[in-house]
Amino acid sequence: MVLTGWPALTAYWTLVAVAGWGLTSLIPLRWLPLERPAAAALAGLVGSTLLGFLLALALGPGAAAALVPPALISAFTLARFRPGTYRLWATQLRQGIGRAGFRWSLATVAVTGLGSWFLFAHALQVGPHGTLLAASNLWGDWSVHTSYVQSFHLGHNLPPRDSVESGTAFRYPFLVDFQPALLEALGQNLAGALDMPSFVVGWAAMVLFFQLATRITRRPAAGALALGLVLFGGGLGFVGAYGDGCQQLAVSQPRFDSAACTHLSTATPSAVVAFLGHIPTELTHLPRFYDGQQQPDPPLPDLQWYEPLLVYWLPQRDFAFGVGMVALGLSCLWEAVRRRRTPLAISAGVLTAAVPLFNPFGYLFLGLSALWWSGRRGWWRGMAASIIPAAVLGLPQLYFEVAGPHGSATGPLGPNLFPALDLGWLSHASSACTAAQLQAGDACSALYLAGASFLDIVRYLGQTLSQPSFYGAFLGFWLSNTGIFLVLALGLVALAAARGRIPARARRLQLLRFWAPGWVAFLLANLVITQPWNWDNTKLLSYWYLVAAIPLAWLLTQAPRRASLRVLATAATLTLVLSGVLAELAGLQGRSSTLQTPPSGATSILAGPPELTVAGEVERRTSPRAIFLTEGQPNDPVTSLAGRTAVLGYYGWLWSYGQPLAARYRAVQLMYAGCPASGSCQVGYLLARYRVGYVEFEPGDYNQIAANLAWYRDQHLPVVASAPGYVIFDVRSLWR
Repeated sequence: MVLTGWPALTAYWTLVAVAGWGLTSLIPLRWLPLERPAAAALAGLVGSTLLGFLLALALGPGAAAALVPPALISAFTLARFRPGTYRLWATQLRQGIGRAGFRWSLATVAVTGLGSWFLFAHALQVGPHGTLLAASNLWGDWSVHTSYVQSFHLGHNLPPRDSVESGTAFRYPFLVDFQPALLEALGQNLAGALDMPSFVVGWAAMVLFFQLATRITRRPAAGALALGLVLFGGGLGFVGAYGDGCQQLAVSQPRFDSAACTHLSTATPSAVVAFLGHIPTELTHLPRFYDGQQQPDPPLPDLQWYEPLLVYWLPQRDFAFGVGMVALGLSCLWEAVRRRRTPLAISAGVLTAAVPLFNPFGYLFLGLSALWWSGRRGWWRGMAASIIPAAVLGLPQLYFEVAGPHGSATGPLGPNLFPALDLGWLSHASSACTAAQLQAGDACSALYLAGASFLDIVRYLGQTLSQPSFYGAFLGFWLSNTGIFLVLALGLVALAAARGRIPARARRLQLLRFWAPGWVAFLLANLVITQPWNWDNTKLLSYWYLVAAIPLAWLLTQAPRRASLRVLATAATLTLVLSGVLAELAGLQGRSSTLQTPPSGATSILAGPPELTVAGEVERRTSPRAIFLTEGQPNDPVTSLAGRTAVLGYYGWLWSYGQPLAARYRAVQLMYAGCPASGSCQVGYLLARYRVGYVEFEPGDYNQIAANLAWYRDQHLPVVASAPGYVIFDVRSLWR
């Protein structure tokens, strides 16, 4: 008898907690108050998922692959316990409760727990009649996550292949989506399978980061402020908040007089109150080139630094895994280097090895930190202890993820070639050139490295650095995007060399040594574009921001003795989080752009009755490994609900993965066009070549493909599924 439903889910989470607690007992770290429960939650989930994937390769992603791994880990770690272990835990708990920072830790655990639960419980919801609702800022990202989850659960996608581009290797860190498939095998619905682990990992990451900041600064207040910065930190976008709100009001409320926003009058007080409920979530990145907000004179140009909680923590499922694992790894590394404890360095290395399966950029940052800290202290034994297991176990996976195609210089949606040299990142209007274009004299603000020689690189760097405007644009860009954050960062560097109480404490805490790897990451991200979409460099820059927030939070909580300095510190803190707080308020209300009339609301329909009908029919009437020709709708029920594989999913996803898709895109166009009235026809040949069993016609035209529904109807093909806006044909009889 297979255990499923609530008994199975209860058993799973209980075993994961026990397994995590056992795994943390293998890490010889001096745990801070309430740090260990968060570490246990993360370690148990990561370890169980890793082992569960290996078991699923043999047994499939069923109940056994979900329950056996945490049970094995629990049995192994419990077998190592000695009677004194429990007494030691009790002693550590009593000591932790007695510490001065325990109340801060308890408050942080409670607040982050409640906040995470509120956010992730509303991430994906089951509405009336089974409708699947997603938070507005998750709709696009979680459409692909649901596709991958369902491909494991319903599409039998093991060994894993990319389910949104048939026949290609799965180079995405897929374990973040494999774990929810295990929960579905135990009877959890899709919404709960995504929401629950996201909540656990998000909460654990917040607590572990708070504890890391507390460990480094030795001030719980600094730890709490650092966490606030990495959740709500934004640039100077708040300077345009009032104008944004007025624009939204003028569009969404026809009777609103926008003049009330431009001059003082009797209507001004009501306008001030009303605009708080009409702030677009694009507040923190101006100008808004894709959301339709054409503000003629934006308060600031080039705002690209998004509000972290809305754009990273919630929609990007690998981000919370990365933050949690990096925070725990940095705690181990820092204590190992400071105390020269080789076993702790080995623990950090093993933990680092698992990171690329969940978050490749976190792996790079942990490796960089290990090299920097150990090298600066001259502790070569510790460097080897952490780097060797991290390299031996982790580099093969990282190589697999980066060894795939690197885009193309031309394509249906433009070039997605990478990597590229791009001095200044987004601080300028980026126009990337190949080496041939550079040699031909084209103006290049970025240079593709594919085919570029050393002389080409030198020529590009010389041309860029010789422009005086580059330096002003670069500095202005980062001041706009981080505000006083960058000013304080540079100030702390200068302050560390001065005399006085605060500089002496900074040197004693080794704050500059701690965050030095972050500045290396900052420089790399402002030099090399690591992704097809240059904005994706924020995935590396986020780790710079994480570690930089810790010493800056320490500086702001140093409790200056003069009241005027305390006021300045408070004002500085408010400027750092105001953009993020306003954007979060707007996101919770579902405000998005001035072209939405009325605003969309806080949730969007990921799957309504038509999508549920189509998914049910597809699941019932087609093979799990069937391949579908689709038009690229992000929330296509064939992929996101039924877990089937598409020849070409949403082009925007695959473009950002660096896939060279011109040939496949042209093939999809030809298949959808049907056969011409006269002449040769390639439809049958292409259907057979791509193993297409079914062709779907759907609402929308996300991949900009002209679909000839009439031709397919004329072939009198069996209809597999149909619903308002949808029809799916079985086309295997057309194979040639």
